[in-house]
Amino acid sequence: MDSSGSQEKKSIPRFASFKPRPAPPSEADRPPGRPSRDTSDRDVKSSHHSRHRSRHSSHHDRSRSRERHRSHREHRSSRKEASHRRREPTPEYPRASTSTRTVKHPPEEASDLYVIDSKGDRYNLIYGTLHRYSVPQYYRVGRGNVLGLPSSYKIDRESAVEDVLIVTNEKKEGKSKKKTKNLLAELDKGRSRLLRIRPESLVDAAAETSRDYISLSVSRNGKHLDLLEVDSDDDKHAYRSIHGKAKPEDDLPSDVEAVSDTDSDKEGGRRDPDHEIKERNAELLQIVEKHPDDVSAWLTLIDHQESLLRGPEREFGSLTYAEKMGLADIKLSLYEKALKKVGPSPAKDRLLLGLLEEGAKLWDTKKLSAEWQTILKSNSEYINLWIRYLDFRQTEFLDFTYERCLATFLECLRLNKSSFDKPEKTQIHFYLFLRLTLFIREAGFTEHAAALWQGLLELTFYRPGSLDGSKGPEEVIPAFLEYWESEVSRIGEVGAKGWKNEGNVLRNANSSEKFQFQLNPKAVFASWAPSERERIVNARLPARSIDDSEEDDPYRVIIAPDLEEILSLAWQPTLVGVLIDSFFYFSHLPPVSSVDNWGTTSRWNGDGFVQNEFASNFYATLADWLPGVAADMEPTVASPILFPHQNYIITLDTLFADPAKWFSALKTWSDATSKSQSDVDPVWIRRAVRSLIEAQPEDDDLAEYGLALELACKSKDARKFAKSLLKKRSSSLRLYNAYALIERRFGNQAAADHVWATSLSMSKSFPDRDRVDSIIVWHTWIWELLDAGNAAQASHLLLSMPQNSIDLKILSDASSHPSFSPTSLLKIHSYLSEAQEIGLANEKPIVFTSCIDCLAILSYLSNSLDLRRSLKYYHNAFARLAALPDQSKSFANFTTELLHQSRARLLYHHIRTSGIYKPSHIRSLLSESISVSRHNTMFLSLFAWNESRFRIEERVRDTIRDITSINTNTDNLTATPVPITTHLFSIYTEVNRPTYAGSTMHSVRAAFEKAIGDTIYQGSNTSTGHSSITIWKLYILFELSRNDIQRAKNVFYRGMRACPWSKELIMLAFTHLRADVVREQYPQESRKGDGMGFDELRHVYNVLVEKGLRIHLDIENELDEIAVEMERKRISSGSGLPITMPEDKDSEDEMHS
Repeated sequence: MDSSGSQEKKSIPRFASFKPRPAPPSEADRPPGRPSRDTSDRDVKSSHHSRHRSRHSSHHDRSRSRERHRSHREHRSSRKEASHRRREPTPEYPRASTSTRTVKHPPEEASDLYVIDSKGDRYNLIYGTLHRYSVPQYYRVGRGNVLGLPSSYKIDRESAVEDVLIVTNEKKEGKSKKKTKNLLAELDKGRSRLLRIRPESLVDAAAETSRDYISLSVSRNGKHLDLLEVDSDDDKHAYRSIHGKAKPEDDLPSDVEAVSDTDSDKEGGRRDPDHEIKERNAELLQIVEKHPDDVSAWLTLIDHQESLLRGPEREFGSLTYAEKMGLADIKLSLYEKALKKVGPSPAKDRLLLGLLEEGAKLWDTKKLSAEWQTILKSNSEYINLWIRYLDFRQTEFLDFTYERCLATFLECLRLNKSSFDKPEKTQIHFYLFLRLTLFIREAGFTEHAAALWQGLLELTFYRPGSLDGSKGPEEVIPAFLEYWESEVSRIGEVGAKGWKNEGNVLRNANSSEKFQFQLNPKAVFASWAPSERERIVNARLPARSIDDSEEDDPYRVIIAPDLEEILSLAWQPTLVGVLIDSFFYFSHLPPVSSVDNWGTTSRWNGDGFVQNEFASNFYATLADWLPGVAADMEPTVASPILFPHQNYIITLDTLFADPAKWFSALKTWSDATSKSQSDVDPVWIRRAVRSLIEAQPEDDDLAEYGLALELACKSKDARKFAKSLLKKRSSSLRLYNAYALIERRFGNQAAADHVWATSLSMSKSFPDRDRVDSIIVWHTWIWELLDAGNAAQASHLLLSMPQNSIDLKILSDASSHPSFSPTSLLKIHSYLSEAQEIGLANEKPIVFTSCIDCLAILSYLSNSLDLRRSLKYYHNAFARLAALPDQSKSFANFTTELLHQSRARLLYHHIRTSGIYKPSHIRSLLSESISVSRHNTMFLSLFAWNESRFRIEERVRDTIRDITSINTNTDNLTATPVPITTHLFSIYTEVNRPTYAGSTMHSVRAAFEKAIGDTIYQGSNTSTGHSSITIWKLYILFELSRNDIQRAKNVFYRGMRACPWSKELIMLAFTHLRADVVREQYPQESRKGDGMGFDELRHVYNVLVEKGLRIHLDIENELDEIAVEMERKRISSGSGLPITMPEDKDSEDEMHS
């Protein structure tokens, strides 16, 4: 080798993967019997597809949508193959020509696996959901896994409620739940672990004491916790870790350890958390076995079953649907067993009512009606059963008709009248009559209900002397009906003097009534709604046969046969106080509160069938009930005195209250009746109350109430009426006091002071029985000055008390706060203590409470507005009332709540006028008042107001959750229903709660749903709100205020089913939910859903007809004509064919192509 060759560059060594590909052989060098693999494969596929295409070519014409889908997929596949070819190395052999490698994928075989529908499902409009029979059968796979979630998340089958799926994280739970068919096996689910503080070793303790610093975190074995420790359960122990699988104990804090069952036994701990509940159940079973006739023991056992099902850890949680049904089945079997063992018993009706209540959750309407009939036939002597049967009949939509329900009312009245005399017989009697007249009015027959009350009041208070108590109904009723047919002025009408008085004038015939609204055939429903409303207001009182009217309405004139049967059953010349209270309820007025009606008629204030003043058409929007709240406004802290429903003791303070300074008992009624659209006539009620006052000359409570009613109506005759009463009752200090308040409310402060001062001077010559009421005058006057911010003059009044007189000149000049000397304080204390003893001895709660309140105010003003020192007088009074004997229990309970109301007024005054107080102290005092009277809306309003100002809303929710839960009466173990006013307060506070405190549309809806109760409990009476027209109307207005029309319609239909007798509720479809009203008031872009069209409104109108409710202006013929015309147009347009052919735009394209 020469030297030149050695100088040549040596080639760089290459790896095999970097070797260049060999040149492809020529066509001649290619073996003939070995075609390329790609070509071979393509040929085979091409041949296969050719045969496949020829075999299934007919499918191309059958499914154009599938072809478009496949072509898109083929295009995507070809792009993918092209991209792959660009990435792969150069092939060894040349590619075939385009013609040889082009492959056309044939259409796929038709399949039912999926359908592409670009037009939507028209059954969504028909059924409101997917058509069940058009949806293919699906099968779930993956054992509860959810697509898109980690594998640890699974569907919890046991916790599923109806059609709601609950997804849980199994890793956090530690173990999966075991399925079981036994509902009571759920007690062992989620068993709690007993924990204890880990004992500290001596070595660790010594090490801690030797350090020169204090550790902020406890570490184990000197190893500090890693601040960057990952929280995920998966990362705590790797799957290859020597620690093995993570245990629940690993999540415990370092200073806490779990206690084993053995250690728990050694330390005396409970091994079974349910042990006490099960032990109590065993004890109750033994009691009923030893005493099978003990109704209370059976009721306790049955009530305990829910605790047994819930266990200790689910005391406040909600039960699933299956658990509720299972619990009802268990209770039902226990009720049946108890009825077999008890036998004849006065308390048997409590077991029967419980049986029917639980059965209503399990049975259908037909079976429930049959059970009611069976039980009533064999237990007809229990009036409570009949009242509950009345509730069932009135609320059962399918079987309800006006005539059928009216017959049930009369049967209940007949049964109660023939029953044995009992203390509660009279209350039940007038409750039934009140329910009857409310039912008649709410069904649309307003003049009939008013005529019944006119007749009953005339029979009771103005019966002629010749028909005294010795005469029976068989003589009195015919005589009264003869007087009725004479058509003279009746009670509450102009010129009425009463049946027994001469000189009743014959009322002049009314001229022909000209109605403002008339029916327009071109807009039937739009014109019918105001026309019907106008006629409803015009028919609030009965017409006369001599009246000239355009209406051809036979119900306008009430004749003798319309009254005879009902008045024969209703008239009872006893306990006129109960009758007056019932009339006030009928008039939407609060009753006169007294010791006598405490616990009887005063409890009707929370009855869902009675308390429905909001059903009046005056309340057209949610803002009418809740001023200042709209859909786009953030709720603010509202004044506590604005809640429009009352459930507290009605006294002089609330009857004559200034609505801007304290709770007013008559403000809501005054606002509602000030408009002409109210369902009660305020003028007729005022005249009727005046007649009752005249018939009861000794009743100062009623007279005082009547003057407050005149003031609430802003009547110019209020002063004149007060003076006329004082001429007849010149020694009544309470009437002087009421007259002074009227003058003060009209702005005449000097005249009011003169009346107060004069009455106090005159009282020195009054009898002791009347003179003791002077403390009421002092108390009222002092509070008027405190509310006006004049504490100096209030102090001067306190100093003048012992003399029982006042110098008005000195009072007007009192500008500075006077000083209280020990002597003057002693004299005032002596005067008030003496009056307090008289009030306690004579059981006069107003006198006793006024004395205690004046003592507290005296301490408050004389000790630099020290609230704590003034409260001791209330505490001493509470203790004294609690020590009274059992025969004074009613007086003690009534006066105790009245004292709490007086204390609440002082608290409210102190908060408004003084900035020095502790909210926690106010909270504890109001909580104490709520514990005394759980449903007193005065205490609840003040409590919510105090808490809302400090943004701690959960205390309010906790309190409301407690008071809206049904409690069991410890005396008779019957469920005490929650008053309707409490549910309304819950809704009111939730709507008023701001967003930052957790209020949402969902929380408000939850409050509504809790008030009306579960829909599956429609036959149950545990929820007073389920049959409340007020709550249903508010619910509808709430949804409308949020522009959710579809929800409002759904709530409307639910309410119509729950209250089928309420015409006012059904009329909301024509006044609020009509399509044109919705389009006008709710913009398209912000509302959800549309209003009711002609077909929907016609169906609602048919409900009025089918249920027998009153219709003043019948439009049935007009609706039939419109329906016929619409059907004719539908057929002529071709849209009325038996089969509607779907549109197919693709077919149209083919025809035009």
